[in-house]
Amino acid sequence: MNTGRLFALAGMVLVATIVPQLGVDAAPALQTVTLATTAAGQSGYLASLIETRGISREHGLKINHLFMDFTEAANALRLGRAMVSMMQPSTALNLRKGGTDVRLFVAQIWSGNAFVVRKDAPYKSFTDLKGKKVGNFSRVTGAYFFSAVIAKERGLDIEKDFQTIPAETGALIALLERGEVEAINMFDPHITKLVLSGKYRVLLDFDTELQRIFGTPPLKTGMAVLKETTEKQPELVRAVRAAYLNGIKVIKSGQDKEFFESKAKEFFGLKTPEEIAASMKRNRDNFADADVWGAAFFEGQNKILQKGIALGLLPSVGNLNDLWLK
Repeated sequence: MNTGRLFALAGMVLVATIVPQLGVDAAPALQTVTLATTAAGQSGYLASLIETRGISREHGLKINHLFMDFTEAANALRLGRAMVSMMQPSTALNLRKGGTDVRLFVAQIWSGNAFVVRKDAPYKSFTDLKGKKVGNFSRVTGAYFFSAVIAKERGLDIEKDFQTIPAETGALIALLERGEVEAINMFDPHITKLVLSGKYRVLLDFDTELQRIFGTPPLKTGMAVLKETTEKQPELVRAVRAAYLNGIKVIKSGQDKEFFESKAKEFFGLKTPEEIAASMKRNRDNFADADVWGAAFFEGQNKILQKGIALGLLPSVGNLNDLWLK
């Protein structure tokens, strides 16, 4: 073999060795984000969709999930264990009152709550329940807070004008099924299951009612970060927001049909085709539109929060406008 061919062969081997390495080095590194959210329900479903569909990677992110409940997620953000956390606006106010300055930067899920009664119950409106036994969540929850605001707007006091029985989800459903209460405050997919049974109906939908009053449904959860994160890592916050918005767009457009059907039991405890079909529509409706973030949304949510403050259910933290990252 002549010298020229030897040099050529050596050059080819060198290029073959270097080019793949250059390709690896040229690939942009993913930014790691630790994010606290629930493992089940709508928040868990959205997190799984974003990860499974590769949406987080498309936005340059590697999301490490910490799966926990609402309170734990808020504490994870406060203690620095998580960079991003799902967050109820009411929880954000309590954190700020305690000295942890947080910012909500994307809307995720409307309340999805409703007062449910037996199908044959005589009640035609929420005010007909005055003086009756009503099952409700504990006083510290967003679901209770929303019900208190609705009662106030109807000229009622949720604590004085009803015989309230506080309980958790399973116990509330059992109370209604045994006839020990006339109505319960409940959320999906449990509402859908109850209605599909043919034994129950929705008396008042929280989102519809508060949309009528305040021009916006009440936000159950958004995503939040510390104020200092918005200042030091604004591009990372924008990337997380973009990933979540893309995931929500997939759901709102119905492009998650097969994914929902495959995950319906895991995330929502759904089994029958009827439950899955009905809950898929409710799931789609309960997610906030990707373009909702704006002045009208902020104003409406602030009015709802101000009602909670006036009722003594939420702490007063001054100007609410900077709660939302513009």
